Amino acid sequence: MTREAFVGPLDEQLARRLERAIEQASLLLGEEVPDLEHAVDAVTAALVESGDGDPWEQATELHRLQLQLVRNRFDRRFHALERVHQALVRLREITSPSVMISRAPEELCAASDFDRAVMSRIHDGRLIAESAYFADDSTGAARTLEALRELAPPLQHPMIETEVMRRRRAMIVLEARLHPRVHREMADLMGWESYAAAALVIQGEVVGLLHADRLPSGRQVDALDRDVLWTFALGYAQILESATLRRTLRRERDQTRRFLDWLNARSGELSDAALDLSASEGAPSVAAGSLSEPLLTEGRDDRAVFDGLLTRRELDVLRLMARGRTNGAVAAELVISEGTVKFHVNNILRKLRAGNRAEAASLYLRLTGGREAS
Repeated sequence: MTREAFVGPLDEQLARRLERAIEQASLLLGEEVPDLEHAVDAVTAALVESGDGDPWEQATELHRLQLQLVRNRFDRRFHALERVHQALVRLREITSPSVMISRAPEELCAASDFDRAVMSRIHDGRLIAESAYFADDSTGAARTLEALRELAPPLQHPMIETEVMRRRRAMIVLEARLHPRVHREMADLMGWESYAAAALVIQGEVVGLLHADRLPSGRQVDALDRDVLWTFALGYAQILESATLRRTLRRERDQTRRFLDWLNARSGELSDAALDLSASEGAPSVAAGSLSEPLLTEGRDDRAVFDGLLTRRELDVLRLMARGRTNGAVAAELVISEGTVKFHVNNILRKLRAGNRAEAASLYLRLTGGREAS
């Protein structure tokens, strides 16, 4: 069967109806008919030859008109969904979730016959407006968005939005000013006559809602508008989830890179450390909790005081800090980079629970009895 009568893909139900009509025409004519157009022409010719031309021609013309209506309805739907697809492609190119959220209402209106759109998130059982777009009225959109944020209506029964969330679908609301389930203050702010609402579902949870209407044009929303909004909401939720996951992965990658940098510096520190061939296990280390108390022993060996708490390289840096050396001077004396010195200083401050370099140097002098190790 050919499908030249329709542009674009056919849904399963329409395809079956066309196939059944062609089969019936072939059975009636006693010959195989290749497609619907040939079937209509063949049946029309057979009816005209039967002698009752005018009534049959009228019936045939009626069927042609019906077919044209179906074709027009299908073409309108196909092109509307294609526009939604293009809008989602544009949104997918945005890498920032916040920018994607601000652009969503505008892209929805550009891809449909809607004049206005508002996107809201759900927080603590309330509807918090995040972005809005009004065609040719950016000032009105900003003013209404601020008012909706201050209103933040609670999502509770019997609001129509609670049913949209429960069913996780799109719905249209006609006669919004009179509808008993429409939030009155929200309807007054928006000036709704009719509108469509759709749920934004991410990872199985409803995280927000999209509202859209045609107020400036004065036309009521219809079933195609509802389907367009739902298609947009489904695709938008997917790309928003993808963008959020990419941002999370970038954050985790940055944290991993910082950890690897630290690990690399730590490895360099260990490789720089000298081997201690002492047969004994050395003097007991000083517990971190006791560092706030001064030791009264004069001239203690700093290696004994800080053994087990600071590495040999950190102790070298601390000695020079106690002598008033700058990071650059410490780096020159120890023949290491200034960045490595900063790394060691940070570790020393953390391990000694010191707030700054001066406090660490003072603590070193107190613990060693004011003795500077050579």
